[in-house]
Amino acid sequence: MLALRVGGDPTIANGCEIMPGRLLFTAIMLFWISFLSLLALVVSYAPHGGIELAGLTLFAGTSLVDAAVLAMDRIGFSPFTRSVVFGGLGGLNVAAAGLVLFALMFNVLGEELEQREARPLAEGAVACAAAAAALIVAVSFAGGEAGTLLVLQLAALGGLLLALQTFGQSTAEADSGEGVTELDEVIADHAASHAAFSAQLASLSRRGMTP
Repeated sequence: MLALRVGGDPTIANGCEIMPGRLLFTAIMLFWISFLSLLALVVSYAPHGGIELAGLTLFAGTSLVDAAVLAMDRIGFSPFTRSVVFGGLGGLNVAAAGLVLFALMFNVLGEELEQREARPLAEGAVACAAAAAALIVAVSFAGGEAGTLLVLQLAALGGLLLALQTFGQSTAEADSGEGVTELDEVIADHAASHAAFSAQLASLSRRGMTP
């Protein structure tokens, strides 16, 4: 019905069907970008009592990082080493958020070549999140404390793994669409050649039957 209303163009109808899925994908990716960015801010400022911005004190609560701080104290980390660990976690999360942002832009706004380059960026984001998760897991297990920060970091890693599968499906669909297009071209060329040969054969037959 939609194709008839827009003049029988199935491309427009298919675009209207694909648009909600792309919007949902974009919204989910923006959520994970925000999640990773906020997680980076938490691990960077919460251990130091937060940050003051425009008269507001942000990330002042330490409940999200208390278990990690206690684990580092049990291991025997110095305040400087503890700051380095939290700084590394924040940097890895920021890097993951940035790579996801660029992957989203390439996948949604780019051409076919840019869409193919989106998956390596998403893989880099997963690698950064995996490194951050491995770091906090090692610290938590070594210190005997598994707290909220560990859960949040593992949740971020799981979300990015699911996003990576989505990028893989998009690439597979693009490859499938390209393969179908090439097959259609081959079939059309074969049909045209067959039609031309049949026309020539019919012409020769008529000439042979003419006295």
